[in-house]
Amino acid sequence: MTTLTCALVVAAATGLSVLSPAVASADTPRTQVPLLSNYKSCDFIQQDFVDATGYARGTAYLSTSGNTVSADVDFNTAVPDSFYDVRIIQTPRGSMGCGPGAPGVVTGILRTDPGGSGRTTVSGPIDANATGAWVIVTRPAPFSQTPVEFYTSEFIVKV
Repeated sequence: MTTLTCALVVAAATGLSVLSPAVASADTPRTQVPLLSNYKSCDFIQQDFVDATGYARGTAYLSTSGNTVSADVDFNTAVPDSFYDVRIIQTPRGSMGCGPGAPGVVTGILRTDPGGSGRTTVSGPIDANATGAWVIVTRPAPFSQTPVEFYTSEFIVKV
């Protein structure tokens, strides 16, 4: 090997070792967040006059990896054989505009089994201005914009 080739190999190896910790530090450990039967607007403010109707017990585990935010959602004692909408809502944002397809909103589906349990993972890109994220799980109502059931994160997780 020539001196120039050896220098390039050493430089490349050194460059890789310098880059690896930066990539690893972008990942965050999973943060466990209880899902409570509180209805919140898009800006994470609890709505006082929307009555809770659900009896499910849920937990979300939020994490990031590179430019991706993920939520692993576990649900128990929910309505058997039902579909629930799951959204990761990235903050900061205004009180309106966090439906499926809105910027900074990642959407998925959770289906419960005959025993009322379900699990899903939802992940998508982190919005350029996002500093945090929270999860909302809803079961849509057939004749109302207010869901039949709703569960939201107890707190916002830093992204």
